[in-house]
Parts: sequence; C-alpha cells; structure tokens
Amino acid sequence: MTNQEENSLEQLFEDLADAFLELKVQQEPSEVHGVLVGMLVQAPKKGVDDWLALLDMIDMDVSALDDRAKSILQEIYQSTRDGLASDQYDFQLLMPADDYEVGERANALAVWSSGFITGYGMAAEHKRSLPSELVELLNHLHAISELDDQMSDSEENEKDLYELYEYVRLGVLMLRQATLDDSAEDDSSDGKVLH
Repeated sequence: MTNQEENSLEQLFEDLADAFLELKVQQEPSEVHGVLVGMLVQAPKKGVDDWLALLDMIDMDVSALDDRAKSILQEIYQSTRDGLASDQYDFQLLMPADDYEVGERANALAVWSSGFITGYGMAAEHKRSLPSELVELLNHLHAISELDDQMSDSEENEKDLYELYEYVRLGVLMLRQATLDDSAEDDSSDGKVLH
C-alpha cells in the first residue's frame, strides 16, 4: 500500500469519526469497518446495503446517517473491497493515525476485532468447518477484542501494537483465502456431471 492510500484511509477514519460525532452515532469507525470486513470475508459479493443491514442488527441507528456519512461509508466499502481483492496484500484496517496515543489505537484494534467477529458470524450463509489454525486465529481475534486501552505510550507497546495489527491484517487475508477456496470447491462439486 502506498503512503497516499494509507493517508486516504486515515482521512476516511477521521471523516467517519466526525460524521458519527455530529450524528450522535455511538459506534466507533473501526468497529463498523470490522463488521464490513467480516461480512466481505464470509460473503465477498455482499454490498453496502447488506453492510448497513448488519449494522442495523447490532443496534446502530442506520436511519440517523445523512448523505455525507453514507458517502463516506460507500468510499470505505469500495476501498476495503478493492484492498481485499488485491494481489498485493493492500488490505488495511480502518484505524486512527499513528499520532494517536497507543491506548486509543489499541482500543480501535479491539473494537475492530470485535466488529470483525460479529460481521463474520452474521454473514455466514452456512457453517463451514475451518482448519484448526483458522479457528485459533478467530480465538486470537476474540482475545484481541478484549485489549486493554490503558496501554501507555512506549516504544515496546508501539512495537507490540504494530505486530498485533499485522497479525490481524494477515489473518484476515488467510481467512478470506480459505473462504474463496471453499467456494471454489463448492462450485466445482456442484458442476460435476454424472454419466
């Protein structure tokens, strides 16, 4: 991902945070992004309206969103979908910029992970059995969703948070690939003709 794309995502985070504050929406931008990514990992063809329906189901007042907020969400959706589909591992989490305190960024990663687990579970069209390493990854995401936001600003905490972020980001890409592989398997078995 280029610096320009990263800055663009950080700007989208700020824009959505501002819009949510104005509209008195209680959810965090990172949480709603986690829901989106969970949904797209499970069901890559789902659209913005499906995402809004999931957000509505987790008690976000979607009716409170104005045109500006919907436009920002549309942009986040497209950027996320493109990032997940990229062969360059461009996918990034919607997070506050590095100049936020470590504790705030840790909290954002925690609510993102919680949102992901929610979106992933709610978007499942049928239960799949996952390999043990992916089940373990989901368990780790659950543990990350309980991160302490009281982390102090230190070089060690900064490094730990970066490593967790990368673990989550790459883990999501692994889950996505496993879902795509399952879908391809389902498609090929459905297309078999018996003679």
